[in-house]
Amino acid sequence: MTVTLNFEWEEAPGAKTLSNPGNPRPAAQFADAPAKQTGRQSAFYRNLVRLAEQTGTRTLPINFLTLGRVAKRMDYGCMKIAEHAGFIERIEDSPSGAVEAITLAWDPSI
Repeated sequence: MTVTLNFEWEEAPGAKTLSNPGNPRPAAQFADAPAKQTGRQSAFYRNLVRLAEQTGTRTLPINFLTLGRVAKRMDYGCMKIAEHAGFIERIEDSPSGAVEAITLAWDPSI
């Protein structure tokens, strides 16, 4: 199932937090190091919160359609930095052998 966002995904000025879909990656290939909080990462976190509010779940697909029906994928680097920061749980492969979703480290319904 492909999710269509009911909001416009926020991009940080001069930095993207979305990429075009490509070949799915296994979790072992996510190699970004911990990083300081930046405008780019803050925009990524705000988008995760909005997507969790929209879907009503902690587990979020990394591939989806924008309001304009354009297929997009969450940026792998933003995802790994969020994992290091404890914003999301450990990034893991789905049964397909690649990452298809991430899970927030907290319950958005609280």
